[in-house]
Amino acid sequence: MGRYENIVVLSPDITKEEEEELLKRIQGNLEKAGANIIRLDDWAVRRLAYPIKKKDRGHYIFFLLDMDEGNVAGMSKFYRTLDPVLRHMFVSVDAKNEGPKKPPDQVSFDEMEGEYS
Repeated sequence: MGRYENIVVLSPDITKEEEEELLKRIQGNLEKAGANIIRLDDWAVRRLAYPIKKKDRGHYIFFLLDMDEGNVAGMSKFYRTLDPVLRHMFVSVDAKNEGPKKPPDQVSFDEMEGEYS
């Protein structure tokens, strides 16, 4: 078993009920894949660095997982079948890693180069 941080970016257009159902489905599939969910954090809707599927915002969900390396590819395939999932990412971390203490600060694109407003 390895420890992974899994970040999922959902479409901000889905309703709260659809989001809750989708998260239950994701958690169920993680458990079927043998993952132990250590932590689940909702990082809220944030502006994306670039548009994805014509969306400029995404709802970020953070999972800290213990799971077998072989099941990561299966979960990636599962995420690609879900239309509301804009992006997902698995990152292998140290077994003692407890994840970030708080969500990352939101970046204000206005301050960067004035490209976005």
